[in-house]
Amino acid sequence: MDTFTQLLSFLTLPLVLYFVITTLVRRYRPKRLYVCSLDSQSNAYASLLPVDFYTKPQQPGNNDGGYVYPSDTTTVLEQLRMVVATLHAQRALTSLDPYNLIDLHERLAYTNSNDLVNWFTVQFNLFTGSISALGTDTHAALVQDARELKKLGCFALTEKNAGVLSGLLCDTIAYYNQDAEKIMIHTPTDDAKKCWISYAGNNDIEYAVVFAKWAQTNVSNDSKQVSVNTSIGKLFLTPHVVAIVVKIRNNGAVLPGVRIEECYTRSDFRSNSFGSLTFTEFSTEPENLLNRYCSLDTKTGTLQVDDCYPKLFFKLSNRLLVGRLCLSATAIVCAKMVLQLVRKKVYNSKRSQFSYITDHLQLMQQQICEMDYYFHRFIKRFKIDPSTSVDIEELLERHIDEILLIKAYIPPLCRNIVAKCRELFGAESLLAHTRMTESHASCYASCLAEGDSVVMAHAFVGQCMRKYKHMSLRNWRLLWLMMKILSTVPAHKRISYINAHQTEVMAVFQQIAEGIFQNQGIRSDLHSVVVPTAIH
Repeated sequence: MDTFTQLLSFLTLPLVLYFVITTLVRRYRPKRLYVCSLDSQSNAYASLLPVDFYTKPQQPGNNDGGYVYPSDTTTVLEQLRMVVATLHAQRALTSLDPYNLIDLHERLAYTNSNDLVNWFTVQFNLFTGSISALGTDTHAALVQDARELKKLGCFALTEKNAGVLSGLLCDTIAYYNQDAEKIMIHTPTDDAKKCWISYAGNNDIEYAVVFAKWAQTNVSNDSKQVSVNTSIGKLFLTPHVVAIVVKIRNNGAVLPGVRIEECYTRSDFRSNSFGSLTFTEFSTEPENLLNRYCSLDTKTGTLQVDDCYPKLFFKLSNRLLVGRLCLSATAIVCAKMVLQLVRKKVYNSKRSQFSYITDHLQLMQQQICEMDYYFHRFIKRFKIDPSTSVDIEELLERHIDEILLIKAYIPPLCRNIVAKCRELFGAESLLAHTRMTESHASCYASCLAEGDSVVMAHAFVGQCMRKYKHMSLRNWRLLWLMMKILSTVPAHKRISYINAHQTEVMAVFQQIAEGIFQNQGIRSDLHSVVVPTAIH
């Protein structure tokens, strides 16, 4: 009994000391003197305004700025070319590093339409960024042309059977035909066609980065390998997904072996010509394989992958990590702008007598400042000195749990803020030509694109379990969920269990996220930004 008492004291004393110390630190720590400003720090933001911003006449029904951003494909592409030319003149596109891309997304979100921001992120992060990060010197010329918008492309990852929530399933197959000396890409079923691909339905798009599962002759002698029938006979699927940059159009004409169907019904981003891609024994040169992390043996048709990449797909999908940060930055900007609009309207009207309005505004102001502080403190880790040799991909992987947290928490919060601001703004927010409507659409898109925020929340909880992060009595839901899974669920059923208990997992995520983001002790001061207005 004495031994048990001593052991209990030995275990209890450190816990008591831990909670006493953390409580004292939390109570007496000084407030961070952080100011959440909407105002741009330089004229770099204004330089990205459309050239006709101050001359375009106000359209009927526009009550909050005068200028109506275009949504037709031709005009948006013209504006994108002008913006990119300005960025090149400022030498702002010399690097596609995460920090630089996030900064550019913020600049564009302040000054341009969501349609333009969406096209920019597809072209420079998903398409050009993927070729730059996953390719080699062989693809340098294409990267340069893509940076200058001489070559426009799309990012063909999501498939019909996988859905748009995560896109982490891939049934499109690729293999090497030794007789033709070509890489073949094939869509085996209707469920495997690439769906909801941004701008794939636009005739100006000539290239696509296509993700496909690699098939080859059976070299591992594993009886569990899945076989597929191809034009060169029976092949076996490998655990690896490869990325191949292919030309799908030539001067607007679709190339043989590709079928493109445009999705004509679209709402939030009317300039985005979503499309589906179906490949029927489509052939492309072996040099088009993005081969930074793999290589192709053209004598045997075997894909050679380093042992440190057991599943190459997770290495290739790192571009989505950058996109999640860019979308979160865009969502924060949208929430800031609508808060500024509502404050200007409410504080300059008699409605300010209603305390619930000002209370809501103060709460949302505090929330967005918390997010802005956390986000910009985090992305400083990706501000890399060009003279140093830092592997950006490894840096992203090292912080994957925090990226998942940001994507799962910030865009939904910004969406809720914009929705509440629309309510406080009144009936004018229902008009089509308002910044409110455009910001609302952008926040919804930020929740869905690059992985649905709910899926990101589940992945974050999984990361916490695997790394034993955020394990404390404050996060008792995580401890309870983890102990229940370990004690009652067999190892091979644990992923299925987590997927089947979304409500419980989301409660765990919410508790962890609130513990991280709330009570930061930030003194918030939401400065007013000079919203561009048309001069008549």
